Formats: sequence, structure tokens, C-alpha cells
Amino acid sequence: MNGKGRLLAQGLIACTSLLVSCASTDLHHGFRAEKPVFKREWSLSTRNRMTEAGERGVEQSNAVVWENTLIFGTTEAGLVALYPELGGAIRWVLPVTGGVASEITLHGPMVYFGGSDGYLYCVNAETGRVTWRYETKNPKLSKPTLLGGRLYVTSTDDVIHAVELATGRGLWAYRRKTAGSSTVHGASQPWTDGKEVVSGMSDGYLVTLDAQDGRLKSERRLSTRAKFADVDASPVLDGEVFYVGSYDGELHALKKGSLETLWKIDSGASRSVVIEGDILYLGSSDGWVRAIDKLSGKVLWKFEIDDGVPSEPILTERWVLVGSTHQYLYALDKKTGQLADRWNAGYQSGFSGNLAYDRSQKRLYVVSGAANLYSFSVR
Repeated sequence: MNGKGRLLAQGLIACTSLLVSCASTDLHHGFRAEKPVFKREWSLSTRNRMTEAGERGVEQSNAVVWENTLIFGTTEAGLVALYPELGGAIRWVLPVTGGVASEITLHGPMVYFGGSDGYLYCVNAETGRVTWRYETKNPKLSKPTLLGGRLYVTSTDDVIHAVELATGRGLWAYRRKTAGSSTVHGASQPWTDGKEVVSGMSDGYLVTLDAQDGRLKSERRLSTRAKFADVDASPVLDGEVFYVGSYDGELHALKKGSLETLWKIDSGASRSVVIEGDILYLGSSDGWVRAIDKLSGKVLWKFEIDDGVPSEPILTERWVLVGSTHQYLYALDKKTGQLADRWNAGYQSGFSGNLAYDRSQKRLYVVSGAANLYSFSVR
């Protein structure tokens, strides 16, 4: 399947607000793991209603681990805290109108996320009580970034908000004027060093703002595509180089400051790269997982998932773990990209949000499109 087909398969096109899918593909038909990597421990359903025929759920939330508690969100249940060592016994539930609509950031005993009601939330992880809410007037937000007593978040209508962490008071908002073209329904998590804020925009630009007042300092166009030019991936800084891609464009290695292109490859993505040593790993919007030499941009290996779009990779000592928006959870050999294990979540019940991995317990937590939370031990 080509890149355009996979764009439709992902089904997160904001201009239509429709979920579009294509026929299921099984590229690895007959695969059997020699020794399973995933061992399912328990699961928890958070959906109370019956699903309709052909319905495909989309859950954007990840899970986070705080002390002995696992916290995650869904569109129906809101924010949920449970005890993973007790088989998923519920600790508390915070109802949110329309549910949780972004990835979650954990900072100390506080949890930060965007709700479908148009508010950014700060919630106490111990009690589940709301500390403050900040109105963004947009139900779709990026994962929040925290540094120096401030929180930065980008909305899908291209507004970057700066919020005082202690009070939830808005400090400034940068609003970009963008044309109403077809976009992918996502937003770039801002990067910051306390002096500058760098974030992608749906018009294909990467912008640099002054962290104190939100003033635009510079901008760099990464994609010239007529459709799906969005820079929804979060910029990742390694040394003096930013790595960031546009959805249907290219992955760029940019020199910090000038944003000069050091190299680029034809591998668009809405997910961030994950770096280990001299290798970066990327789940691309064309349906491939790639290992890339970060210095040269040379592709070391690549693996094509069966259908959908891969999540941001999770790296263990031996494996690259990714989920597909369509159906499967994969374990790949980190050195070769060879498929080691594949777990089936069910047709069109894949993983739109990123995976969560507890390294101390070697345990993986994933929220499926059917709003099921799964716990796996990882070999």
C-alpha cells in the first residue's frame, strides 16, 4: 500500500472529521513467533455502551506510571487511575465531558492533559481532584511540555499556549494564521529550553518563539505539499541537531539556531523520533518503521507494518515496540528490524495513542481504539 492509501487508512483527517479506512492487509500472514515477546497479563474495558457495526474508536491518550498507580484516559471514561499490581483495580476516576483528547504528561504528583471540553487540566495524581483548568477553546491539544514553572501546549488550530504551572493562568498565546486546507488531526508537542519554544504548525512550518512573551523569532518551512503538510511531530533535540518531520513529507535533521538542513530523507511522520546512541528510530506515516543513522540519514533497516500507521517506538534492551493504528502490536529486533512477535488487538482496534513502558517492571501498557487497556509483560 502506498503512502496516500495509508493516510486514508489512518482516518484522522480533520477537514472531514470522518474516520476512513481501507481493506485490511496482512503482509505477514502465517507468522508465528519462535518465542513470544508479549505476555498478556490483564485487560480492562472502559467502554460502557455497545459499539455499532463498523465503528472504529480513536483513543489518543497514553498511560503514565506514578508510584504504584497507572493513570490513563479515554474518550468515554475520562481520566482513570488504577493499581496495576492488583490486576487493574480502580483507584479513582475523573469524568471529563467528551473524555481525554490528548497525551498525558506526568510531573511530580500532577497530571496534565487536554480534555474534549476545550480545557487543559492539572489533576492531582493521588486524589484525582482538579487543581486548575485553563480554557483553550480547542478540544484537541498536543502533549503538554513543562519547564521552569511553565507549561506549553499546541492546539490543532495552530495556537501555542504558555500557562503558569502553579496557577493555570495564561501567560501568552501565539496564534498562527493558516489556510483552511486538508490537515491531519494532530498537534506538535512544543520543545523548549526556557529561552525559546519550538513547535510545528499545520501549514508545514516549524516556528521558534521567545519563551517569555511568545514573540515569533523565526520560522522554517519543512513541507511544500498541497495536502497533509502538517508538522505534527514534536521536534527532538540531540546535541545541536533537531530531528523533525512533516506528515506526508520528509524527516529533517536541522542545525539548532539557524535550522539549516543537514540532511533529509523521504520519510514523513506525525510521530517523534526516538534516539539511542547514534541511531534514531521512526514510525513513518507511510507504514514503515525505520532505523536511521542520525549523523548521515542512512536507513539501516526498515519494517513494513500490515496496515495503518505505527506509533512512536518504545526501545527496550533488545526490542523496538510499536503499535499500529489499525490492528497489531509489534516487537522488532532492534539490530535487524526482523519481526519477533505480533499481537492482534482486533480488526480496526489498533493504537492511535503512544505506548507506555515501565522499565523497572518490564511491563507494557497500551490503550486500544476499542477503549481497552492492556497490560503485557515483555520478554
